[in-house]
Order: sequence, then structure tokens, then C-alpha cells
Amino acid sequence: MLFAADAFDDRRSPPVDPAVAARLADALASGGDQRIRPGADGRNLYHATVLPTEALAYGSSTISSLSEHGFAVLLDHWRDRLGRPMAADAYAEALAMLRRRLADYFSLTDTAIVFAASGTDLEYVGLAAAYDGRPVTAVLLGRDEVGSGCVHSAAGRFFADETAIGAGVVARTPIDPAFADTELVDVAVRDAAGCPRASAAVAAELARHIERAAAQGRRAVVHIVHGSKSGLTLPAIADVERLAAAHGDAALFVVDACQLRMAPGAVRRYLALGCVVLMTGSKFVGGPPFSGIALVPGAIRDRARPLPGGYRRLAARAEWPADWPGADGLAASGNFGLLLRLQAAMIEMERFAALPGEQVAHVIARFSHHVLRLVKRLGLAEVPGAGTSCLATETLRTLDLSARWPGCDFDTARAMHGLIARQSRQWLGHEIRLGQPVRTHQMPGGRPAGTVRLALSMPLIADLAALPVPALDARLDRDMALVGAAISAAASIALTPTRPAAAG
Repeated sequence: MLFAADAFDDRRSPPVDPAVAARLADALASGGDQRIRPGADGRNLYHATVLPTEALAYGSSTISSLSEHGFAVLLDHWRDRLGRPMAADAYAEALAMLRRRLADYFSLTDTAIVFAASGTDLEYVGLAAAYDGRPVTAVLLGRDEVGSGCVHSAAGRFFADETAIGAGVVARTPIDPAFADTELVDVAVRDAAGCPRASAAVAAELARHIERAAAQGRRAVVHIVHGSKSGLTLPAIADVERLAAAHGDAALFVVDACQLRMAPGAVRRYLALGCVVLMTGSKFVGGPPFSGIALVPGAIRDRARPLPGGYRRLAARAEWPADWPGADGLAASGNFGLLLRLQAAMIEMERFAALPGEQVAHVIARFSHHVLRLVKRLGLAEVPGAGTSCLATETLRTLDLSARWPGCDFDTARAMHGLIARQSRQWLGHEIRLGQPVRTHQMPGGRPAGTVRLALSMPLIADLAALPVPALDARLDRDMALVGAAISAAASIALTPTRPAAAG
């Protein structure tokens, strides 16, 4: 067995050999598509490092770097085996252990657990669970507030030219002939002013698409969001219950909970409704990018058709449960990088679960207080939320930069985000990571407004919870002051018109 029950315990480790740490970092960045690979500066496309960092890490809504704690635990376990290839049987055994630990964490019964290299790849699990021979209508909720590649993977298409197992493919072509006729329908979660749509209105629109698909002999795969890029949960779970009861086999509901800003009880409630739940270990959980986990109710697995042949280019055999129809047709191989990323996520989840609830609530409340002070101090605004209080809304705040700088559109905000990631250490002596801008509303004239996101993660909450109350407020006050200074500095550069060079 690769991990004993106490394998994730926090214990004192031998001094870190830089060469061994570098090998672990290389392994963590393997077994995924090009988004995961660091460039010459040691950062991936999202400005995140593979190695732990001392950055002010408020960017977990986009991506995380592995914590010092998680890295140390992994290194302690794997230091003598980093140079060995991952055999298929060892990979299967390790993933089986993770399935047991996830089942314990969420208190699951009769649930199939599928692993994938990213949240975008998880969309293929929903399609496999839904496919019954009928063409599919994929109803994607809030395309601007979920993963950018999901518009392709939800429709059964490759989203890149290479898959996580290294297969060369043609982006935007079907992963298998079974999904060649898949149609994609987009449903908005906000109006043009940026206000969240009413849950009942969203549910009614989803119902219309389900009915239209059924009338055309198609099966609907309906996406709902629990914690979107800006923290929205739509429709409300009570409306999901009504949709599921009304439409039965005409639709399969897929919950995009990839931020994983939700309590285990909510996960179980969705599963009891027959929903497939998608989550990742690299956002709120704080594990390294990329890692995906799909939870599928046992009754859906039992009715599933064998995996289409195209899945052989997407996944290894052990990443699907052994009792999933057709899983034995996948290649028996190992993906050491994915295993490490999933194990790192599990480390953070179990550490977070051990925190007293009142400490977690206190940290979140103080975070909210200091973010509101930052918003007021800079003259910004918050993008409206859905009006409900939950883990998704309390740990992720979306700031409207255009409220202070009317010329700050989405592209300008992206430029500011990149400047902060690359230059904040030079400006302020601290590296600062914020969440990428997200399109939530339009400015006068129709351009999408500039935004930026601040978010807590499980490891950040664990670190903050260890501080005495005065020290916690002092830390958050300092952090938000630095965040504000970085935003202002980036705005002064990005919003300054470039003057043409003088002739001569």
C-alpha cells in the first residue's frame, strides 16, 4: 500500500535536499497539458509556481501553488522514489486509497469517483454518464464564469491539441463519434448590469431547454454552478430539486463545483438528487494545478453505457472506477504527476477538516471586514452577489475596478493582473497573487468591465487561524494594504496612454 492511514500526518521531516525538491517539482508539473508546464521563469500560464512560495496568495479563485506544508508531506513520503517510473498497478492502488479517503471526507456511500487532470477534463465524465445513444444537448450555465475550455469539453470536443496522457489531437474536434452531433446552449447567470439572475428565472430557462431537447429526441446534460468564478450558486438547490423531479431521465444534471467552496453536506445533497458533482483540488482546496475529481451517484454508474473508444486518448484505466462499464478498455498506465497533485489536495482537505469551525468562521469574517475596508479605501465596488451567504460567497470577492477607473475594461484588468503577478515584488517587496479578471457586466458602450478577485483557500485559512486575534487583524490589514498598493500601481501603468516616440 502506497499510503498508510497516517501518511498525511504533519511531522518533522529531514532537511530538504534542493535536488530532491526540484525532482518533486518536476514530477508535480508532469502528466497534464501545456497549461501546467512552467516556463523559463518557473511559472505556468497562470503566473503560478510549482514550488511553494512566500507570495500573498489571494488568487486561489484562479489557481494555487502548493503550500509549504503540503510540499513537505509529499517530499517526506516520496523522497526515495522520485526517480522511479509509476507502474500501472501501483498507480491503481494509490488512486484506490484516495477514493477511500475522499469517501470518508464527504461521508459518501455508493458513489463512483473519477479522476482527471483538470476541471475542464471533468466535463467528459458528465458526458459519459449521460450518453445513452441519443444525441446530447449540453446546456452550459454561465460560460464566462466557468473554466474557459469548458465551452469545448462540455460539447464533447477536445479543448487543446494535446490531452493529459500525451495524445496528440485536433482541438475543437469531437473526442468520439458518439458526440459529433452534440449541440451547446449557453445560459447567462447575470444580466447586462452584472446583477445575478433570479434562481427561478434561470431554472425556468433550463427547463425550456430540457423540454426542447426531449422533443427533438436528444438528452440534455444540464450544468448548474455551485460557486462560479465570482462565487455565484445558480439555480438554488431547491430549484434543482424541482427540475430533477420534473424531468427525470430527460436530463442529467452536472454540478460545476470546481472551486469546491462548499460543505460536504451540500455535496451529498446534490448526489442524492442524481447529480454528477465536479470539483478540483487546485482552487479553494489549495493544491497544485491541475487535478480534477468527479463524484457520480452509483445508480448513474450502473446505468452507464461502456465508455466510447475516444476516451482512450483522454484517461488511464485507473482514473475510472474498475466497475465503470468499458473502463477496462483504457490503457493501463500511470500518471505520477496527477497522483501527486491529488495527494497534495487530499493533504490540504484533511488539514482543513481538522480546524475548529469557529476558527474558520472567524478568519472568514475578518477577511470580509478587511476586504470591505480595501474596497472603500480605493473607491472600488464589489460585483453583486446572489444575496445568499455561503462558503462560495464568503471566501471569494470580486472587485469592480471600473467603479474607480471608468476606462478600466476587461482587457485592461488582465494587463493589470499580469503586472501585479510579475512586478509586485519589485514594487513592494512582496509577491502578490490575485484571481484573474472575470467578465461579469458591461461598461457604458458595451465593453466588459475590468474586475479582479480576492479569495481565501484552505491552506491560507489554516495559516491565518493559527494567529492570535490581534495578529490576525494586523496580518490582514497589512495584506490588504499591499494588495491595494499593487492594484493602484498597476492601474497607473495600464491606464496611462502610451505616447508615440518622437521622430528624428
